[in-house]
Amino acid sequence: MNFPILHIPVVGDGMTIALNAVLHVYISHGLAIGLMTMLVIFQTLTWKGKGAFWADIARRLLGPLVVITTSVGAVTGVGIWILTGSLAPEGIGALIHLFFWPWFIEWFAFTAEVILLLCYYYQWDRLITRKPGTLAAIGWGYVGASFISAVLITGILGFMLTPQGWPWARSFTEAYFNPTFVPQCFLRVSGGMALGILLLMSWIAWRFKGTAEERGRALRVCGTALLLSLVVTAAATYVYFMRVPQTYLTHWKFSVATSYLSQMPDFLPAVNAVAALVLLLTALAAMARSRLACRLLCFPALIMSLCFVMEFERVREFIRGPYLMPGYMHASQITLVESEALAAQNAPLLPRLRWVNTSGNLSPATQAARTLFAANCGVCHAESGINGIDQRLAGRSADGINAMLGITQRLAPYMTPFVGSEQERAMLTEYLFQLSSNYSRRAQQAAREK
Repeated sequence: MNFPILHIPVVGDGMTIALNAVLHVYISHGLAIGLMTMLVIFQTLTWKGKGAFWADIARRLLGPLVVITTSVGAVTGVGIWILTGSLAPEGIGALIHLFFWPWFIEWFAFTAEVILLLCYYYQWDRLITRKPGTLAAIGWGYVGASFISAVLITGILGFMLTPQGWPWARSFTEAYFNPTFVPQCFLRVSGGMALGILLLMSWIAWRFKGTAEERGRALRVCGTALLLSLVVTAAATYVYFMRVPQTYLTHWKFSVATSYLSQMPDFLPAVNAVAALVLLLTALAAMARSRLACRLLCFPALIMSLCFVMEFERVREFIRGPYLMPGYMHASQITLVESEALAAQNAPLLPRLRWVNTSGNLSPATQAARTLFAANCGVCHAESGINGIDQRLAGRSADGINAMLGITQRLAPYMTPFVGSEQERAMLTEYLFQLSSNYSRRAQQAAREK
């Protein structure tokens, strides 16, 4: 590998990226697309003479929205690229070669978003009474830029997260306009709209100080928009998963449930159905202008929507199976070509790793085994902690661990194969056996102390 192998200890790479990504999606989609679009609609309604309270609602929420999106949203957005660029540099490097221009252009769209958002906010007081049409034009310009940004980034991330195979012809159009491009575009926009509308609806139900008639009108608009967004989101999600090969879809239950719950075929569909019902009832309650029902339902609906975002992101990451880019590169950042070449010759992996962590007073054998663990297992497992390999292998013999390393993909189709020579496999086996034995001893000691 040309880059150092870095992994997040205890929490693990996947959980770290997921926590950052879910927070960023909620802000960049829910606030920057969904909520902001609704605020521009509300301000436009005032401009069209439908009442001043629409703009009052928008003005109250615009300040917090600007602060959160330009601070937390921007930091988490940069954080995604820092994390993925640090933890999977080989994969990001391959994507940059393929998607340089849309990536480059997307930065301009993002910059345009920020400039228009700040103009909309800081020019509000000056334009809202004298030139409301100009203010609305700035707002709709922002909405257009945010949609363009969403479409541009969908092709890049959509390809990476679609198990459709690497485009060996290196054709840009073949990769960018992959089969899930269109449903993911609709899903990104409509899902963001639903998240933003739920936030807006919650504020109106709990904090709006206008008349009951004004509140009812605002809730009805939100409810109608939420129902439409939910229908489009559900349809886009269905089409997206219909275009994912069935062999990859078999992994989805393992991605969002424990091993025990994943054996209950009806559990997750039932939970998802209940969550969808709560969202639907929330939309209908708003359309019926029921403030009490909205108050009761909006917070459960917000939690359910957050769970849906987490579930979708988790499933989308997991269904790639053992690949970072299906057909080209394993999640361990070792290409299939290199993996098969090494296996055919029983060749060692260590000489191909240009960066080795020499910190700590470790023996050369332990240092080598630790490097092999980082290269082969570290992308999914930490040594200890969440999904720690020590607890996963606790109670197993060294021979058993060695056998498992030889058949990882047959044990679980989403696990990467071990890459290295037989001697390196024995070296890694010894290291893993030590980790699991230490875990078992700590667990037994903790049990005795209780």
